[in-house]
Amino acid sequence: MFEFILYTILILFFLFYAYFFMKTLEYIYCAFVRKQPPFVPSRKKSRQAVVEQINTYYKNAKNVLEIGSGFGGLARYVAKHTDTNVIALENMPFSAGISKFLDFFSLSKKSKTIQTDAFKFLDNTDEKFDIALAYLGPKLTPLLTNYKNKINVLISLNFEIQGLKPVRVIDTKSGYVIYNRKKYPHKLFIYEF
Repeated sequence: MFEFILYTILILFFLFYAYFFMKTLEYIYCAFVRKQPPFVPSRKKSRQAVVEQINTYYKNAKNVLEIGSGFGGLARYVAKHTDTNVIALENMPFSAGISKFLDFFSLSKKSKTIQTDAFKFLDNTDEKFDIALAYLGPKLTPLLTNYKNKINVLISLNFEIQGLKPVRVIDTKSGYVIYNRKKYPHKLFIYEF
């Protein structure tokens, strides 16, 4: 019995260590390759607000694309609480791997994670999406306007697109994220193309 407990503790320690090692590599990748800080996961209030918007204003939406999905929590939440199928795009291998693993055990089978660069994916697909969800930062979010022919509605988490007027702005009143030493309150900016 003692050996079982010891092996269990060692396995848990290894998994804990491996997780933090991979997260450290992702943070280094974000800092030196993408030149942006890694984002914290979307807050529960933000997820609830996204679902409320879809169920209130876009009931007929069938296909949703999440861009920069991380571990896929928002994608699975949307798939579970709406009548949509969600494709989650994540370019970081560790996050995409965890997301695929969690998709496999999810109660909702309407969410699928693909490890790819979102912009390359959009460049190479003929599919059109009713809604795109993005949590990308102020540098990358505006690039999504190049895909107006493939996205009907864009819900940007926390980051407004300068020069475009959102149809709605939802303040979740649940804190903020810091990007380049500037605070961005947790809001939804909703654009219709």
